[in-house]
Amino acid sequence: MADAPTPVMFAIVTTNEKTVHGGMAPVFVAQDEAERDRIAMWLTRITNAIAHDLHNGTVILTVNAASGTGGS
Repeated sequence: MADAPTPVMFAIVTTNEKTVHGGMAPVFVAQDEAERDRIAMWLTRITNAIAHDLHNGTVILTVNAASGTGGS
């Protein structure tokens, strides 16, 4: 049986850069919530990421990393 994929933080989109500190994910700073949602929407469409709204002006995007080796 295959292992479940591991979600990996891919990007952060925020309207308040003071709430985001460090990390390896790129941070996109939007002027308002409409722009934040638009940026997150396009990134999810381009990368097949999943958007998670933290309800504090920040959306994180995750993608599933391959969890093991396996055939095609």
